[in-house]
Amino acid sequence: LNCIENNTGIGCYMFRIDDFDVVDATMQGNAARFINHSCEPNCYSRVINVDGRKHIVIFALRKIYRGEELTYDYKFTIEDESNKLHCNCGTRRCRRFLN
Repeated sequence: LNCIENNTGIGCYMFRIDDFDVVDATMQGNAARFINHSCEPNCYSRVINVDGRKHIVIFALRKIYRGEELTYDYKFTIEDESNKLHCNCGTRRCRRFLN
């Protein structure tokens, strides 16, 4: 899944549901699209089925304190070395790459 920022400065907000479906929340969606990656996240994501429709749900891994940023591991697929995406989460256990 590749995404390139356009000239407007708008980022890329995509979430892979499965091998076939991707949610593109770049231009519209709720505030969850801004949850950042962390190698030591405080949340995790799951795709669940409700009445035959897929939904992305974010669950807390631990108590989250007021004002604390929500994060989860994006778990991008591993690609060749030339396509590595650098991680800037700054945690003690940072893997240095998102994929």
